[in-house]
Amino acid sequence: MYRSLSILTVLIIISTVPIVSAEVIRGESTVPDWVKNTAGWWASEQIPDSAFLQGIQYLIKEGIMIVEIPTEIDSESAEEVPSWVKLTAGWWAEDKIHDTTFVSGIEYLIGKGIIVVEQEVEEPVEEVVEIKDFYMEVNGGSCCFNWAYVGEEYRFQIETQESQHGKYIDGVEINAKIISKDGELRHDFGEVTTDDGIYRNSIIIPSMDWYAENILSVTGEYFGVEKTIEKEFDVFYKRGGGGGGGIYAGQTGGVNAGSCAHVSPVSIASQEVSPVGLAFDKTGTKMFISGNAGDDINEYKLNGAFCIGTASFVDSFSIASQDDTPDDIAFNRSGTKMFLVGYAGQDVNEYTLSTGFDVSTAIFVDSFNGAGLAASPRGIAFDTSGTKMFVLSSGSSGKVAEYTLGTGFDVSTASPVDSFSIADQETNAQSIAFSKYGTKMFVVGNAGDDVNEYTLTTAWDVSTASFVDSFSVSGQESTPSSIWFDGSGKTMFILGLAGDDVNVYKLGTAWDVSTASHVP
Repeated sequence: MYRSLSILTVLIIISTVPIVSAEVIRGESTVPDWVKNTAGWWASEQIPDSAFLQGIQYLIKEGIMIVEIPTEIDSESAEEVPSWVKLTAGWWAEDKIHDTTFVSGIEYLIGKGIIVVEQEVEEPVEEVVEIKDFYMEVNGGSCCFNWAYVGEEYRFQIETQESQHGKYIDGVEINAKIISKDGELRHDFGEVTTDDGIYRNSIIIPSMDWYAENILSVTGEYFGVEKTIEKEFDVFYKRGGGGGGGIYAGQTGGVNAGSCAHVSPVSIASQEVSPVGLAFDKTGTKMFISGNAGDDINEYKLNGAFCIGTASFVDSFSIASQDDTPDDIAFNRSGTKMFLVGYAGQDVNEYTLSTGFDVSTAIFVDSFNGAGLAASPRGIAFDTSGTKMFVLSSGSSGKVAEYTLGTGFDVSTASPVDSFSIADQETNAQSIAFSKYGTKMFVVGNAGDDVNEYTLTTAWDVSTASFVDSFSVSGQESTPSSIWFDGSGKTMFILGLAGDDVNVYKLGTAWDVSTASHVP
């Protein structure tokens, strides 16, 4: 596309120093901001050609720009200017290209006779040296997302153009890699090739080790000019369907705890002297304690998320008709379903709540004691979709049994899948918890009086679990009975039978019990 441009005349007196094509910006000189502003305005047609010429005259007059004057001028196009010249001026104004490339555009106009320069030459002009530059864009337009799911494809593309003419080029050497926010190499793609100037590649996100922030780092090299562009993207765990759902699973809260949660141990002895199960609602403003002294579930109201120091008793719900030795409890995300492990009945009891997280509205629905349910069940947890259930059993053959549920949070549809032994770490396991995305598992027991940590290479698949470390809570509680984490994984709550209280721990690194410290 071309536009009309008046013949411009600039008088340049050449010094005795030989002139080199596109030699720009002497060491002691810089381009004033107003000149680049003028170029940008001209590119967007906010000012006339005459104003842009004034900026060019200034650069030449001050010796900041030195151009070569061709010996032969092609005047056939003297009244037309290519649109790419204004495009180049715009890029230069935005610092997207080198000064050398911008000067090449000015020399093009001179060579075509669009800008006429009168000169007095005292020395011959040296041979022209062509300067190369290029423009590179990563994931431009709507080509790619800045996020990906574990187990699914993350795609990216790089576009390269010759800045002077705005044409795609395929001679750029492109190398790409993915690194973590801390600089750890995730994957090195090496050199990425192309046939049309658009470089494309992809990778399947392998695991939740890539969870959260990552960086795609792309380096391009063209005729000695090198550029690096970094693009951030996030990795998430893909949630399944089913009731409840969301980032909330048994023994893991959906929100983060504030400083009000980090308080001294809180006693619940007024309601229960044999507490065995601990749970919070998804906002952390309700706490629930199950006990086998009262054979009931006690509900408490908190003034803020996990602010257990403000707990006030609300109500209780008896489960004596289902089990006289109740153990751990869990809810779905909406709080309209509640689950209780029955140690006496060797089963999992399901209840519906007509008002979410209000135990006074609970009604017994069904129980599960089918195949695969080990003797001495103690703890229970669900994945975020409710289509997986995990039941912890104690004893010398203690294990975590995994089930799939045909309907989310409906124990009557449960069927066994696999199991994982925890007997080498704990023979009197009491409670189980998972990290937010199911890549870490925690088991608390009162044989070792500690919390055992496991990693899962595949989220919510206990067959891929391996033991990592343990953290002792014996200094605070000799009979720990239940465990819970806030949504950040940096606050851990331990319920105790011996102290009839809830102890709080802060973790320096999320979901890493080796970094835990007790809040006295």
